[in-house]
Amino acid sequence: MAATVMVVDESKITFLAVKNALEKEGCRVLWARNGQEAISNLRREHVDLVFVDIFEGEKSLNLIREIRESFPNTKVAVLSAYVDKDLVVNSVKAGAIDYILKPFKQDYFLGRVKRILSSPGISRVSVSVRRNIEDLEITLRFEDIVRKEIKRCSRAGGHFCIMYVRFNGIMRDYEAIKKFFRETDYILPISASEYVFVLTLTGKHGITAVTRRMKEKLSQSFEHAYVCYPDDGKTYEEFILLLKNRIAELGGK
Repeated sequence: MAATVMVVDESKITFLAVKNALEKEGCRVLWARNGQEAISNLRREHVDLVFVDIFEGEKSLNLIREIRESFPNTKVAVLSAYVDKDLVVNSVKAGAIDYILKPFKQDYFLGRVKRILSSPGISRVSVSVRRNIEDLEITLRFEDIVRKEIKRCSRAGGHFCIMYVRFNGIMRDYEAIKKFFRETDYILPISASEYVFVLTLTGKHGITAVTRRMKEKLSQSFEHAYVCYPDDGKTYEEFILLLKNRIAELGGK
């Protein structure tokens, strides 16, 4: 995995963590404390992958845009401890092809980096929800949302569904996705091309209608898997296990 990787982060601790993880794999790792240093490095030499921390919000997003526009052969991903749903979406729109949380487990991080670097194109990285489900639970309150829906439905006798969608390439048109869902539904982006939707008050017939409309209206093709309450389980653990199994059937890794 010989490649040059740059970390744009004011924290030297993050740089050293990435350096320790990647150097043993044959990568050269550079450090830039801010956007100005990052652009200077990119002008001097070729960098295969840049990790950007988005703690500076719009300023960080502008850096992602500048790298993608000025250095089109360099891939950009987010490496940050700060996660907000809108920032996840906006970083993808800006050109990031993945969103990795820190602190990270070394094996997990290596797997993600290898997948990014081995991808033949800028826009074809897809990260499996089976690997990212713990991140999703921690950062986007996925577990809290699902448990709340289970409690509500068990008390009122209702139903709901969780749907996983993997687009063939980066999905940048977040507004188009929102058109298919109600305000009570939850839209959880988990990578540049993958989403999990928690659809309240929706049974199997409802989720079939949603996916049919998405296929008719969206320009990008996608694969999907879903579980519904109470048909596919009545506990959070049952739901997640079955969802992972159905994602595996799609060929997710």
